[in-house]
Amino acid sequence: MDSGARGHSIVSNINVDGGSTVFSPNIQGCGSAKVTMPITSNSAPRGGSARNQPLAPRRKINAKVLIDKVTDKKAFVQQNWANLVQKVKNVDELADHMMGHSLTAEMYSEIMNGKTPEEKMRKLLQYTTVTGSSCDHLFVKLCELQYCIMEDLIQ
Repeated sequence: MDSGARGHSIVSNINVDGGSTVFSPNIQGCGSAKVTMPITSNSAPRGGSARNQPLAPRRKINAKVLIDKVTDKKAFVQQNWANLVQKVKNVDELADHMMGHSLTAEMYSEIMNGKTPEEKMRKLLQYTTVTGSSCDHLFVKLCELQYCIMEDLIQ
């Protein structure tokens, strides 16, 4: 069992028969994590081969639409502080993008020394919500890198 970069894994055994259909899970917020799902089938799908066929068209991610919906980005981040701390798990990538915009090397190091994603996100928010411009940049990066989370919070 591969536990992934963060030590989290989900193990699931799915058994179907009699022409049943299995839909793969919708995985959101995994960033650049490696996801593998070995599938073994003992019967041919009805109506021809359905392997690797998307069931619905993929939605093109357009972060600009989210960015334009929020006028006061600093207030939005402050109001959604707790949700961001709980939901954003790939804080390292976010901090990488914030380096040089509002994070010094020392701040970046403190964030990376956090033991949990929640601890890292609290520290990142603490550093980047001081000024409007740094908070605006954080908001844009959240929309680009954590689209599903931000879409849910903005709706």
